[in-house]
Amino acid sequence: MMDELRDYRFYAEDMVHPNQVAINYIWERFFETVISEESHSIVEEVGSIQKGLQHRPFNPDSEGHLKFKEKLREKIATLVSQYSFMKF
Repeated sequence: MMDELRDYRFYAEDMVHPNQVAINYIWERFFETVISEESHSIVEEVGSIQKGLQHRPFNPDSEGHLKFKEKLREKIATLVSQYSFMKF
């Protein structure tokens, strides 16, 4: 943060803490340099599942939403079968 994001546009209103743009940038740099390339697809799959779990439908009883939930359960089951330590 101190080397690459010196400009105040990367700080929150208190001018001390990083704002969301800076947090996203730092996460991307961390992801690229620390997490192995083999793990990138796993991280993306977990992110996709997390977004799906946060989804709030307009009509929870619709056929489309029920299919969406079933597909999400299948994704979770596949990931948990490969990595038993993961909890959703």
